[in-house]
Amino acid sequence: MMRKAHFSLAGLPIWFCSIWLLLQLNGCATYSKGFDPIEAKLAAQNPAAALQILEKQGSGRNELLLYLLDKAMLQRMQHDFAASNESFEQAKQVIQTYSAASISEESTAFIINDTTRTYTGTPLEQVMLHVYAALNYLELGNHDAARVEALQVEIRLRQLMQDSPESALNMDPFARYLSGMIFEDLGEYSDAMIAYRKAYEAYLAHEKLYSLTVPDYLKQDMLRMARKVGLKNEYTRLKAQFGITLQPGQNPDRNGGEVVLLFHNGLAPIKREQSVATIDPGSGRLIRVSLPYYQNRQQLITTARVEANDLIVQTQQLEAIDDIAEQTLQAYMPAITARAVARAVLKYNMSREASKQNDVAGLLVNIVGVLTERADTRSWLSLPANIQMARLQLPAGTYALSIELLDSLEQVLHTTKLADVKVNPGERRYISYHYVPRYTMRK
Repeated sequence: MMRKAHFSLAGLPIWFCSIWLLLQLNGCATYSKGFDPIEAKLAAQNPAAALQILEKQGSGRNELLLYLLDKAMLQRMQHDFAASNESFEQAKQVIQTYSAASISEESTAFIINDTTRTYTGTPLEQVMLHVYAALNYLELGNHDAARVEALQVEIRLRQLMQDSPESALNMDPFARYLSGMIFEDLGEYSDAMIAYRKAYEAYLAHEKLYSLTVPDYLKQDMLRMARKVGLKNEYTRLKAQFGITLQPGQNPDRNGGEVVLLFHNGLAPIKREQSVATIDPGSGRLIRVSLPYYQNRQQLITTARVEANDLIVQTQQLEAIDDIAEQTLQAYMPAITARAVARAVLKYNMSREASKQNDVAGLLVNIVGVLTERADTRSWLSLPANIQMARLQLPAGTYALSIELLDSLEQVLHTTKLADVKVNPGERRYISYHYVPRYTMRK
């Protein structure tokens, strides 16, 4: 039986190793570029065609997580929530398997670039994985499974808080808010109140970083839940603090129900690469450092207006994914920059060592070092830019929801209808609506 040969670079000249590594990178194209045809189909409101393109592209091991996350999102856009959660479960396994960095991957990343690591997601992406899995279960009517996702969110947020207790980015406001709604749906009112409090604290913390305010819906929920569990002092304090009164009909009754429309607006920002190159005056060698940055999309839609049964409600923003992604990257930039500079120094020294053999070898190693220096631009590109919510109290029955998407001047840019929305007495009905416009800002 013939054994498979194993190729080793040990003992080979530095210049030869460098050329071999360059050939393995196959051009080093940035990850975000491959999403362009998928985005075009999403802008045409054709997620089925987008999914076909994604599946045809496939994925290597290093980007397997992103493939599964995008696949899950495209499946839920087609209302295939069960299949979407199957993809999310596979994504969880990838994170669990590769979260512990291997010595070989770390060594390769230090020599070549960060894209050689197996991608395991940013904290935001890992949290949103559970959030969207929970939303899938809610749309399937499986609140118990949604509760499991809420508990997994809690575990992940606690881990993030332990790693960086001072960072507001480890307090995801919408994840907390959704958990509270799930607990409330299951009659776990004390847990719901705790989750609502944590959501409120998270919104206040994020409010200091960018333009996100505490949703009025959350304030009403906190008032209502405080009264429901008998927290009279807290109810009085919150009523004075918010300057509002509890609105009637804020929870489903025996004669009616509630529609919770979640509007997933646009697409998250794209990671791009910016590089700085300079010539070392002493040796004439070229030194290059590449770093990632987010290119924000110009969001055309600012809010949505929802109508059913002569009731008109405007959405409120619950999560600013674009802002959180930007803030998270900025928090990581010192470490990313330090690795890039250290890598540039290593490549420079390798070039000098190779030049001791001969000038051509030194030049080749220098060229390879420059060409392999790339920023890690990988991210979950099918996430929306933001998530908004509208809630409608309706009598039991079946409705058609009319949705108008508005710009900053409240001009209607797009309209759609969601037919056959059934409202059962005393229940909440969760519905998601994704919309991706045609963006003109591309590089």
